[in-house]
Amino acid sequence: MNVKKYISITDFCRGHALEESFIYSLHEIELIEIRQVEAKPVIPRRDLRRLERLVRLHRDLEISPENLLAVDHLLDQVESLQEEVVALRRRLNRWE
Repeated sequence: MNVKKYISITDFCRGHALEESFIYSLHEIELIEIRQVEAKPVIPRRDLRRLERLVRLHRDLEISPENLLAVDHLLDQVESLQEEVVALRRRLNRWE
């Protein structure tokens, strides 16, 4: 397994004291991607930031996996809008 690209679900769940079923429920509603590498279920490392955010939302706010889909979508929109505001401010600063 390419250690740099993937983390095993077992290791992630052990490190975060999670049930693996939670990860699979996120996969079922297409919030995360699960791959098989060397016959082990793994998560791409590029998805770790998002997965950890989902775990925090689930634990801290007790949001169900199904509702995480809506929350994740809204957070993505907020992040996109923030990036747009920064870009517009830069453009505006050039004209001032």
